[in-house]
Amino acid sequence: MCPQPRSIMSSPSTVQEVADSQELTSDGKRCLSQLDRPAKFRRVTAETDYVPASIEDALLRLKTNRLLEYNQLVYIFPMAKPNLQAPDNSALPLMDKVREFLAGNGQVMLIMGDSGAGKSTFNRHLENKLWTHYEVGGPIPLFINLPALKQPDEDLVAKQLRTIDFSEEQIWDLKQHRQLLLICDGYDESQLISNLHTTNLFNRPGQWDVKLLITCRTQYLGPDYRDRFAPKATGQYHCTASNLFQEAVIAPFSKEQIELYVEKFVPLIPRTWVKKDYMDKLTTIPNLMELVRNPFLLTLALEALPSVVKNNTTLSNLRVTRVELYDTFVDHWLKVNKRRLQDQTLKDKHKAFEDLLADGFVQSGIVFQKDLAEAIFQEQEGRPIVEYSNRRDRSSWKARFFDSEPERSLLRDSSLLSRTGNQYRFIHRSVLEYFFSCFIWDASRDDDEFAPHVYSEATGVSLPVTDHPLSKRSLVPELSVIQFLAERVQMQPIFKQYLLALVELSKSNPQAIMAAANAMTILVRAGVRFHGADLRGIRIPGADLTGGQFDSAQFQDSDLTGITFTKAWIRQADFTRARMNETRFGELPSLREVSEVLSCAFSPDGRSFATGLKNGNISIYDTTTWIRIRVFQGHEMGTQSLAYSKTGFPLLSGGSFGTVRLWDGETDTIDHVLKGHSWGVIAVAFSPSGMQFASAGADKLVRLWDTRTRTVTFVINHFDDVTGIAYSPDGNSIASCCYGHVQVSDTQTGLLVLSFGTSDVGYCCLGYSPNGQLIVTGDTAGELQLWEATTMMPRIKWRGHSGSVRSVEFSPKGQWIVSGGDDKTVKVWSGYAATLVSTFTGHTEGITSVAFSLDGSLIASGSKDRTVRLLEVNSAGFGLDVDGAFDSKPSVAYSPDGRLLISGSRAGVIQQHDAESGEIGLVIRRQEFRANSVAYSSDGRQIAMGGSEGDVTLWSAHTGAHENTLLGHTMDVRVVAFSPCGQWIASSDDRTVRLWDARSGTSIQVISGNRVSFVRSLSFSSSGTDIAFGGSSGTVQVWDVTTGKCKMEMGGGSFGHCFMRYIPRSLRAVSCDGRKGVRLWDEKGRYYRFILQHSRIFIQHFAFSSCGQWIASVQDKTVHLWRSPLENRPQDWEYVLAVEGCLGKIKEIVWRPNKLEFATADVGGSTRVWRIVERFDKVVVQLLWGAGGSGLVASGSLLNDAIGLGTFNRNLLR
Repeated sequence: MCPQPRSIMSSPSTVQEVADSQELTSDGKRCLSQLDRPAKFRRVTAETDYVPASIEDALLRLKTNRLLEYNQLVYIFPMAKPNLQAPDNSALPLMDKVREFLAGNGQVMLIMGDSGAGKSTFNRHLENKLWTHYEVGGPIPLFINLPALKQPDEDLVAKQLRTIDFSEEQIWDLKQHRQLLLICDGYDESQLISNLHTTNLFNRPGQWDVKLLITCRTQYLGPDYRDRFAPKATGQYHCTASNLFQEAVIAPFSKEQIELYVEKFVPLIPRTWVKKDYMDKLTTIPNLMELVRNPFLLTLALEALPSVVKNNTTLSNLRVTRVELYDTFVDHWLKVNKRRLQDQTLKDKHKAFEDLLADGFVQSGIVFQKDLAEAIFQEQEGRPIVEYSNRRDRSSWKARFFDSEPERSLLRDSSLLSRTGNQYRFIHRSVLEYFFSCFIWDASRDDDEFAPHVYSEATGVSLPVTDHPLSKRSLVPELSVIQFLAERVQMQPIFKQYLLALVELSKSNPQAIMAAANAMTILVRAGVRFHGADLRGIRIPGADLTGGQFDSAQFQDSDLTGITFTKAWIRQADFTRARMNETRFGELPSLREVSEVLSCAFSPDGRSFATGLKNGNISIYDTTTWIRIRVFQGHEMGTQSLAYSKTGFPLLSGGSFGTVRLWDGETDTIDHVLKGHSWGVIAVAFSPSGMQFASAGADKLVRLWDTRTRTVTFVINHFDDVTGIAYSPDGNSIASCCYGHVQVSDTQTGLLVLSFGTSDVGYCCLGYSPNGQLIVTGDTAGELQLWEATTMMPRIKWRGHSGSVRSVEFSPKGQWIVSGGDDKTVKVWSGYAATLVSTFTGHTEGITSVAFSLDGSLIASGSKDRTVRLLEVNSAGFGLDVDGAFDSKPSVAYSPDGRLLISGSRAGVIQQHDAESGEIGLVIRRQEFRANSVAYSSDGRQIAMGGSEGDVTLWSAHTGAHENTLLGHTMDVRVVAFSPCGQWIASSDDRTVRLWDARSGTSIQVISGNRVSFVRSLSFSSSGTDIAFGGSSGTVQVWDVTTGKCKMEMGGGSFGHCFMRYIPRSLRAVSCDGRKGVRLWDEKGRYYRFILQHSRIFIQHFAFSSCGQWIASVQDKTVHLWRSPLENRPQDWEYVLAVEGCLGKIKEIVWRPNKLEFATADVGGSTRVWRIVERFDKVVVQLLWGAGGSGLVASGSLLNDAIGLGTFNRNLLR
């Protein structure tokens, strides 16, 4: 007899029960239970409170029932990161974090995770352990399934207790005398937006005394999610008490956790496969290990794998997606249930079962669940729990699924549903979303011939539109449903054609507009590119085209109302006469000034914004229109610093000539000019009360001024030029910094309170957190540091910028830190863990000032490039579904046959793309090391990665398996190359070039010396016997690999920009000096002549096309193309055109073999592939595809007569 599968799915995240580990922390120490150690819970004792017997009897019954209901066959202890932006390798045991919460003063803990990460499983496990250790009078664990309660934002605890038969008297006694640990599961599924702690008045006098633990899917949250969970400060219900709030994010399974899971999974029921069979398949099928790091998907995968690999002999070519796992698992589940029913005596249901078999049991089960999912979305707006009463609901839509009719009863009992009393739900939210996506598009179904069809002449596809689910509702909010459908697009070309036909149909049929908007959203999420596409006249209002690729697309006369184009690629797109009302781009246009921007500030009411300029002027903008409304003139030179008062004077400024000025915003006049500093004023600030302000300057002094009398009250001395000041939120302290020193002084006495000094750090800026507990500093080394404000004890220190940090500030609620530096980037960090959230590029010169608006919705960045950029904090890409934090892509390489392209990132990830489509195949992760350089072997079978820690690693290009590590370098390996003959590997760190035997991995030669420094290029001759390299020493060299002797050395180049490469299929080489141009050398290494020079172009990288007729050179974000002269014109190469659009400085450029295509990798995290097209003596460069990175690119877009496009957005796109 086949076993019943429901025993497994009753605990979808099956986990290991290891009794001893329950009492151990992650470092192996014994962990006291919460009853053994001093706890922050209030316990009932004989001396304090009376415990009614009826209460303890009821609690004993509840404890017994809950312990009996717990059915976790296997449990893997989850790991958790401190926040959403933290890397996976920062994770610690989640149970340790919860124990800390239980033992501390915190009142709310939020546990986040992706769908299927194991949140509910952990909650049930936690409840079980708390009940196991429960003693009379102790805190009471109460598991609450939030979607099962109506309006849980009010009277939450009492409602839950009533469902488990507690009387009103018992509820009152518990409220008055006991403390509860509330484990609230499914905040997202209940579709809540309120703060449960606030709306239920928890921990207020006379109310429930609780510790509140809440779980929620990350996809449901926005950037300001903490407002929904953090307790409010006592007496200040507009402010959060961040010290009472904790959070954790369940991390994906590691390989070790997956192996342990499989080990415990295999013995559950008799199987033909053993652990090794499962692990072999998981590791061999490309990217499957990455997919099953999600516990729920791992469960599905293990059940489905035998069917997935059946009759597939070449597993390394097999691709498995999430939707395929669900497809296979559902089919497997229904087949097992069919066999179960066949082995049972069904009595009165026998006829119904025979009818189902005749119709196809599996297909009938799928249809039943698809229809139920559609009804839940249609009738309940997606709320997952369905309550059914046969007496009350027999005439409602629910009866079609939950009445006692035999066929429906059989299908219901065989479906992926769970039941608690009269409540039904799919076993997991993702299962509901999967079946709803199947209702929208099912690959196995035939189009209903009786549905109303509309024919599209453009595609020849007959479409049912009016009654189609895509026409019923916008799917934009349903991210998981969109993702399932996007994977269908990638799997089934017919679905892609269907969606494209809907988009085309919207041009002529108004009934198709909603369906077309959904279709376009799905297509963009699926990665379908629309470069050069004819989209004239399409109508897709409300579609989400975030990250879409529309290079040179034709949008004329289209309806793009309410479209989201955040971080989309719309370079050279034509929007003539397109309707673009309320179209969003994720950022505002830059403000352009006549002089360098040195400082900027938002007014407290948010209505004004000020910029301080190098010419001494101050520009004031109206933030509703972003029009300059006035200009203050007075400072003779740079306005170095600005500050608005929160309560009094409008504006304070500090100038380079040592004056401080107060401005009257109503009369546009100077109210006071204050002198005292003998050198330039670098920083100014108002106290929170507005009764005092401070100025700091190059005279090594901080002056504290009385706002009312305009007189100096205290002078604070420093050791060097004072570069930054900030008041504490309570106004009692002021922090200031200079080179090598940070100190905190008392604002009422001027006396020094705290001080920290180090001679090797030049501090540039600082700021207080809104709660006053932290200080953040930025320095000349590009590092940021968090300090305990009350002790100046250092906390986290991290490298933030490649140049000096010029400005840093906490967001108004403290969840973010923004920094700007000389490296021209603005970066946003988590204010809690200092992990990178997002990077903004776009400035062409260094950042001088950054500021949050007072509501936290905007970041302003001022720069020496004379602009201020305005960035929307709530825009897509800054939210929680960001594609990952900033991940520089420093290297790319094509396979020898040109079919594949690999990219390596600073995060230690190598991605292998199809060179034509950009589709990602193989992914190699080595997160503890950076991938500085990547290269293919000459036969395309191996990939070499030069990384941090001085190693060169070799990987199978077919399976991604690690094959060898070449050890010898002592610093980061920055360049790596294979010889064309396949015999040698060359690599270089900052001081040596090493040659290795490619087969054995042994070192055969080391080249070193004063002139081998920061090697930037390695190039083998076509025969593989010579190797050329150039570096920052300004020299290029050629060495004979066979003899180990230097054949040629040429010096005199520009420091840091010297390269040497061999011309493809030639014995001749070229050297590149960034400032002087490209020189040609003959076969014997003799200088021949310059072939490429340009007075206005500084060459930072260059590469030859495989035909040898094109050169691509790089200057910052721009690629310059050069073409070989005709044979009868032997002069310098011809300059053709410039290609712009990369998101950051280009770090690598390579040509595709045998194609006029080249790829770029930039520090913005993007890989772009470009194609050269020659038409009638005109050269055009088209974007073929792009991957990674994210940012709005709109250069060259046409906006003539675009309808409804506001001035802001029009200026932005220009």
